[in-house]
This record gives sequence, structure tokens and C-alpha cells, in this order.
Amino acid sequence: MGFLGMSRSFLGASLPAIRTTLDLTLVQAGTLGALLQLGFSVMVLLGGPISDTLKKSFVLMLGLFLLGISLIFFGMAHWFWVSLVATTVVGIGGGLIEASSNPLLIEIYPGRESTVMNLHHFFFAVGSLAGPLIVGALLARSISWQWGYIGYGLAVLFALFLLLSQRISSPATGHPLDLRTLLKLMRQKTFLSLVFIIFCSAGAQSGLIYWTVTFLKETHGFSISLASLSLSLFLVCLAVGRLFAGYLLTKLNDTLYLVILFSLLLIFLSASIYASAAWVIPLLGVCGLAMAGVFPTLLGMAGKAHPEKPGTAMGLIATAAGLGSTVIPWLMSLVSQLTTLRYGFLLFEVALAISLIITCLNFRRLKRSAGGMKTRQA
Repeated sequence: MGFLGMSRSFLGASLPAIRTTLDLTLVQAGTLGALLQLGFSVMVLLGGPISDTLKKSFVLMLGLFLLGISLIFFGMAHWFWVSLVATTVVGIGGGLIEASSNPLLIEIYPGRESTVMNLHHFFFAVGSLAGPLIVGALLARSISWQWGYIGYGLAVLFALFLLLSQRISSPATGHPLDLRTLLKLMRQKTFLSLVFIIFCSAGAQSGLIYWTVTFLKETHGFSISLASLSLSLFLVCLAVGRLFAGYLLTKLNDTLYLVILFSLLLIFLSASIYASAAWVIPLLGVCGLAMAGVFPTLLGMAGKAHPEKPGTAMGLIATAAGLGSTVIPWLMSLVSQLTTLRYGFLLFEVALAISLIITCLNFRRLKRSAGGMKTRQA
């Protein structure tokens, strides 16, 4: 999960340098992140049913292999089209990692899904934090971003080697691959509500990770090193917030918790967009704290509502997150190219407002679903 989180922030922190090296427009740069998320979305959709059928350890190691190889190719690429293919495969590898690790933990910790998912995705946030710190340190020392990607890919392959050298007990479930379950889930109103909420909220989160460094550099005149440190603060708060989220979810209803988080995000993200340079950094940190619990909570709600097929249910939710992370940041790059980056960032506000509205309109249904599952598990 750490390597998966790093794939997003590594791209976001190095995007200004990549644009300079490859001479990319804002839309072309946005396409890199969009294809990464598209590859992730497609594979996490297929990986959900696959993880309910095959050994999850095998799916996990395949994801690590694809992630490591594609990162190395991205670092070696000198043509834009090769970079597009490489980032797509980065997303595919990440999708397999996501699809195999989430349902495995749901099976191990029944009844504590939302709490466990927040702890699990704490390491996603730790990896996300490492990305801009590494990129900022490399660029500050005049080391090219390409070497950063090559080293990153080699580290992933080393982790794969460590897993291959161990005996991992992760038997296949024996369930046949049944894609009809996907269609059944998509006809459920409560599940559809979760899908739309995660589409919008995950798109806003990924957009902030991809574009914060560019926003601070071009809007406020920050150096890449300072902008990368600012993104790191956002990601530190994201990590810390997930630790607190695991505790808060033992005290609050999942749905009420989401309403509080979305309300805080609307207030503080709006303030950070229009704040002066001196205030924008701490405001982004508060946004990280508020954003922390959204995705893991929604993921846990989906998993515990469908314990018989957790991989399929959580795969669909993760797919919606990937699609949102594809569409919304790319639309932001288009709006920014037509207007300014500041107006483009307002698109994230719109996405979060939609998430809050859908959550409030379906508050009772979502609360009833979570409460019902807690009763059955008890």
C-alpha cells in the first residue's frame, strides 16, 4: 500500500519537471495521471472478482511485478507516448495490489472493517508522503526525475523478491469467477450511492495530490522544493488523520462521520484556494486531516455490507474511485488551461459538494445499512 500511495504523489511532485523535460501542456500532463487512474480502475474492477477466486498472494505479487517494471520504463522513456503506456501499466499494477489486499483484511477482521481499512490505508498515506519528499530532495540536488523513477521501480521489485522468498499462506477461495455479482450490486440503491460518493470524493483527493505542487508553483510562486514540502504536509495530515479516523469510527456512525468530513473539506479547501501564500500551507494540512477518513470509510462500508463477496464489492468501490480520479483531475486540467489553475481547483469544491449532497439525501438508507450489518455480525 505504501508503494501504491507513492505512485500518485511521485507523479504529482515531479509533474512540473516532467512537463519541462517532455514539453507538455497542462492537458497532456493531466493525461498522464488520467491514464494511471484509468489503468487502476479497469484492473481493480476485474481484480475484485479475481481475488475472490485466486490466491490473493499471487494477485498481490503480480501487481508488484507490473508496478516495478512500468516505473522503470517510465523513468527511461524519452517520448510522450511511451510515458502514457508506462503510466497506464503503473495503474494496472496498483489495481491488482488494491484488489488483493483490501478483501484479505476484511476476511481477517470481520466486524471492524472501517477501522481496519483506515489503518491499512494509513500506509497508503505514508507512501504518498514519501513521494514528494524523495522528488523534492532529488531535484534540489539537480538529480533528474528519471533516476527517481528508476530507483522507485527497483525498490518495488526488491519488495517482490522478499515476498517470493517467503511462504505465504493465502489459499484460493474456491469461488467461481462470477461477473454477474457486479450487475446485482450496481442495481442496489444504497451501493450506487456509495459509488457516486466515492467517484466524486476520490477524484478530488487525487486531484489535490496530482496538482498541488503545480498550483503552488504557478499561482503563488513557490519553488518546487517548497511546493513539494507543502504537499508532504498535506499527506502527513492524511496519514495522521487515518490513525485518528480508526478510533473515531468506534465512536461515531459511519454516515454521520462522512457528513462531518465533507462539510469540513468544503470550508477549508475553499479557504486554501483563495488564501495568501502564508496561509495556504496550513489550510492544506487541515484539508488532509479532513480528507483522511473518507475513502477508507466508504471502502469499509462496502466490504461489511457484502461479506460473502468482499473482493467484488470493494473492487467496484475502488473502481469508482479510480474513475473519479481519472475524470475529475483531467477536467480540472482542461478548465485550468482554458481559465486559470485557481478556477480549476474550484472543480474539486464542486465534486465535494456533490458528495455531501448525496450523503445527506441517502443518510437514513446508508445508516440503516451499516447498522444492519453491525447487528448481523454481532
